[in-house]
Amino acid sequence: MANHIIRTQNLSRQINEVMDTLKGNINRLLQRHENLADLLNKTEEMKDGVSADQFKKTSDKVARSYWWKNAKLIVVLLVVVLIVVVIIVLLATGVIPTSAPRDFYSPSHHH
Repeated sequence: MANHIIRTQNLSRQINEVMDTLKGNINRLLQRHENLADLLNKTEEMKDGVSADQFKKTSDKVARSYWWKNAKLIVVLLVVVLIVVVIIVLLATGVIPTSAPRDFYSPSHHH
């Protein structure tokens, strides 16, 4: 009789474990269903064009803004490089003197 009670308790414990596993699986299944429903809703919104169109407009605007910033930076860099090159050429050709004429300030220049 005691053996029968122990088997019944073991069987009851195993049934409870199986039930807990089933409840966990059902909860995960319901969660997946909710996630899938959310994904489908977002897909429908994008299909409708509300989110996708807005995203495209915003990304185009940002891309255009960065293009102009890059273009301005390139122009400024080119101008600076051009100015440096012109100064170097003028210094090398003697158009811009590298030192003041010595005889202009020398004391022997005064008569």
